[in-house]
Amino acid sequence: MYDFKTFLLGDVIVNFDSLRVPIRSSERKPGSYPYYGASGIVDRVDAYIFDGDYLLIAEDGENLRTRKTPVAFMASGKFWVNNHAHVVQGNHLANVRYLAYALVGIDISGYLSGSTQPKLTQAAMNRIAVRLPSRKCQDSIVEVLGAFDDKIAVKNQIAKTARSLAWAHFREVINSGGASEFVLSSVVELFNRGIAPNYTEDQSQLRVLNQKCIRDGRVSLGPSRWTLGGKVVPAKLLKPNDVLVNSTGMGTLGRVARWTRDDACTVDSHVTIVRFDETRIDPVCAGFAMLSAEPEIEALGEGSTGQTELSRGQLSGLRITLPSRDSAKRLRPVLTALENLGDSALGESDALAKLRDSLLPRLMSGEIRVREAEKVVGDVT
Repeated sequence: MYDFKTFLLGDVIVNFDSLRVPIRSSERKPGSYPYYGASGIVDRVDAYIFDGDYLLIAEDGENLRTRKTPVAFMASGKFWVNNHAHVVQGNHLANVRYLAYALVGIDISGYLSGSTQPKLTQAAMNRIAVRLPSRKCQDSIVEVLGAFDDKIAVKNQIAKTARSLAWAHFREVINSGGASEFVLSSVVELFNRGIAPNYTEDQSQLRVLNQKCIRDGRVSLGPSRWTLGGKVVPAKLLKPNDVLVNSTGMGTLGRVARWTRDDACTVDSHVTIVRFDETRIDPVCAGFAMLSAEPEIEALGEGSTGQTELSRGQLSGLRITLPSRDSAKRLRPVLTALENLGDSALGESDALAKLRDSLLPRLMSGEIRVREAEKVVGDVT
């Protein structure tokens, strides 16, 4: 077992909260630098205020209680942070990445204030008790867990590159001539919102996706939940090549993703299912046309701030550009192969993350030693 000592978090960190600068969405200039909030990247902007490896800890939001996503996560490189996340680094007593791993298993409910909107103030955060082994031991553990993170990053990059190549092929065909414009309503067989879920913790029931599952043109099952599936009409069970469109709320409305899995799954009522008529158009190419139309879809939202809705009528009138039938016939196998490559890489990434997360508490408690964990890493190389 390791020789642990208990510290207050404030005694093992350096705090940079005073450098945070929030930017209203209307004032953000699009760019390549991540703009972080309480639960991760919320946008990309044209400037940065931090450069290096930092630990971001959520300051407010319901996720502090539900912890559906990590409340503490690393941000590296050049980035911007708003005032909804604390920004810290470890001092000589603590490896900052070790702190990120350690906070995964700490119950912070007793440090939160606010009944309607949970808040973790800087003073309360500083009082969180953390158990740390020696700095040398921390560094060794971080090296092992970091190996998993590196492998996960490689798999994620493969998926990103595969999607970029697919985009390049699609645009090349569209720009080469012979493409036609279609009104969306004329080429779909299903165009409907999802269900009002009857949530359950029983994972033998039907998986239901929500708006958080749709980001960067792909579907993540991580934020999904489960619903009693007995009364879900068959038409609202997802089929491969369906397109999912977030249809409510500022910041999420307009996000588009292709569903490429065979799993039994549906979506909630904040997401629209678009299913194409394969007798009229190729659904894979149509899916990429929808992805390319994401900015236009976002602009179709109607209503007041925070209550924005994407109506069926507005979305049905969207015009998408598709290649000719002959071009689509040649293009589809290329797009499908690249999408399969990306999906496979993301599946391997998820498996690695689960293995890392299963080792995490055992390694950090001293139940298993670094050398044992290193062997596991070697076995999945």
